[in-house]
Amino acid sequence: MDMIIHSPPFPLILDYGPHLLKTWTPADKDGLLFALQHLSRTHEIMLSAPQSTLAEITNAMLDTAPMLRRLILHTESTEFVLPKRFLDGDGPQLRHLELHGVSLATLHPLLPSATSLVSLVLERFPGSVYFSPESLIAHIRTMPYLRTLSIGFLTAVPGRFLPPGQRSQARIELPALKQLVYRGFSAYLESLLSRIRTPVIQDIDITLFNQLTLRIPRICTFISDLEPFLPTTARIDFAQTTARILLFVPSMAPQPSESQSPDISLSVSCARFDYQLSAMAQICSGLSGTGTVSGAGLAHANLVLPVEELMLGFPQSELSEEWRGSEDVVDLSLWHTLLTPFRQTHTLRVHVALAADLQHALRPPQPQQDGLAPIGEALGLEQELLFPELRTVVLLHGNDERVLAGASEALRSSVDERNRAGHLVNLESQDLSRL
Repeated sequence: MDMIIHSPPFPLILDYGPHLLKTWTPADKDGLLFALQHLSRTHEIMLSAPQSTLAEITNAMLDTAPMLRRLILHTESTEFVLPKRFLDGDGPQLRHLELHGVSLATLHPLLPSATSLVSLVLERFPGSVYFSPESLIAHIRTMPYLRTLSIGFLTAVPGRFLPPGQRSQARIELPALKQLVYRGFSAYLESLLSRIRTPVIQDIDITLFNQLTLRIPRICTFISDLEPFLPTTARIDFAQTTARILLFVPSMAPQPSESQSPDISLSVSCARFDYQLSAMAQICSGLSGTGTVSGAGLAHANLVLPVEELMLGFPQSELSEEWRGSEDVVDLSLWHTLLTPFRQTHTLRVHVALAADLQHALRPPQPQQDGLAPIGEALGLEQELLFPELRTVVLLHGNDERVLAGASEALRSSVDERNRAGHLVNLESQDLSRL
């Protein structure tokens, strides 16, 4: 307090973030409340506090802060809403606004005046605190310098609040946006992406809540229409609670090029492997234009993802029975839908835990015998070889030599069949610690 009283009117930085303050004492709160009497010369506020403390502090922040450039508020609660008179609803110099577990009442206050924002992060919003895509767009369209936009919901918004999906609306351009991060239900993002253009986007990180049928045509169109959209490497990870696909171009240059293909991450939160496989199959078919899965039926086209190297990863060392489910039979329709778009792939890296699943999908189409339709045709699959350009299969393994031997044996028969058919493939192995 004495320092603030006796110092020249230098800019103030009030840092009570989680990296500095683990527990609040009465002295901490009193000191901050005193400092907040000098909002007129405050440049940055980083604050992490329990809901009751945060309520008392923000209710003391009702005056304008004309020099405030960075505001970060964090609480473990998910029900805290900023006072309507917070900072007198004015943030003309704000460049960075981050709210974690802290909600704005229908995006007011602050956003209408924060036209100079460079980054806007609204994370851990409950579904009960809803702002429509139209409302969000109405604010960000006045932010020509916005480089980072991150929106994260904790729960799905009730269906009655979802915006109409078929209404034709004009698109806006976000000329500086380079990073888009989203976590929530697909319908909201579908509506949002149908309304925006991002000519310089470099990083897209999307996590969707699980749903049986993943209808994301606008998300796929948004990504496929990016210039340039030429990822050469893809990684699909199956984990205990999330499946994810990464699309990117490995950069050898020390400085990334402004014209490089964007790095794209698409995840779906779900626990069972069959649900994860279905979600990734629908995403990959959507991105490539090869259709979507609906029951046992499949739609096909000749479009492909321009990926030369594909990795099928699994971070865990063991497969739990709950994750795998009760079915041991490989669902060929899902595997074919997932892998068909990667026709240009010449290197396939696969975790040993997935080798048995993959070996059936890699086998060449079987010729018709005894007047019966081939198995692929019976499943509604096109009779064409997966990965026609494949030259190398690499088994990713840990320290267990028996697991590696079993995975190699499982894939060897499929690789040998491809070789006999004239599609030469090498089978190799790689220690996961060297990735």
